[in-house]
Amino acid sequence: MDTYYIRHNAKLDINDATRQKLWDGRRIGIHYPQDKHDELLKRDNSSLNLADYRSGAWKPMGALIELAKNGGYVCAEYHQHTECILGYVKPASAIELIRGVWGSRNGYEGREAILKTLQLDKVKIVSRSDSAVILVGRPQQGTICRWKRAGKTIENAVEGRRAIPSLGDLFPAQQEIMCSEFLRSENAEQLGLPKLVHLLLPVGRTMRGIDIYGISGSGSAIFAQVTYLDLERCSEKLETLRQYRDGKRNALALFCDCEDAEYKDGVQIIPLRKVYAKFNSTPTGKLWLERATNVSEIKDTPGR
Repeated sequence: MDTYYIRHNAKLDINDATRQKLWDGRRIGIHYPQDKHDELLKRDNSSLNLADYRSGAWKPMGALIELAKNGGYVCAEYHQHTECILGYVKPASAIELIRGVWGSRNGYEGREAILKTLQLDKVKIVSRSDSAVILVGRPQQGTICRWKRAGKTIENAVEGRRAIPSLGDLFPAQQEIMCSEFLRSENAEQLGLPKLVHLLLPVGRTMRGIDIYGISGSGSAIFAQVTYLDLERCSEKLETLRQYRDGKRNALALFCDCEDAEYKDGVQIIPLRKVYAKFNSTPTGKLWLERATNVSEIKDTPGR
């Protein structure tokens, strides 16, 4: 089954009592009160027909309808709650209209709000410290959407399965962290790379085409790219990485899905799976992987 992520953030213009009603009822909900002309009429739009909404609402409305029809696993965040909720929506679930009250964000305070909601089952409450691992890879935009990169993480947590860690369970950001830690080890030097001593920028999303930027003990710069793609599909990434060449002063590395390490036109190619295997062969690496891929101490919700 697919996994979905939904955020009930401060932009959801409902009052605190209505927001708490969703939380207490273990429900997820969306608002979208305007009609297909993006106008707010005397009453909120309560239709479940996409044709009755502006195009900007089709994606979240479609996701809710799809989730209700097919069922799935859900990770939900709620404004004013530090915990997040994980749960399960049964296939062929009914989308229920819940009536509450608008908040003050858009000047309609006190008006009746009509939310389209779904009931969550098998609910787990996850603390802020435990959810940090889960939420690192959550979708950055949208109210509700399918979360393809979640893999089996949410499903395993909801079903109480203790999964054996694997490379595919790591979010891209976690793969980047793993590779930066690899560069700090003696293993990097064995592959002809200088050992990373300090990062110069945060790992991931720092520079165009670069995930890791740091310096070695000798002061040489290290630039690295991390991808789950196989080497045959990395020609563009390699070309971008090579733009950081500066004679012999900089070390360039590409971590990807390949069989063997090799040096290719100024770039050291490193098999991502072998990096993972080396991590998994040490006590501290195993602990890191366990913490990075499993949610511990999840509490069942009383009465559910």
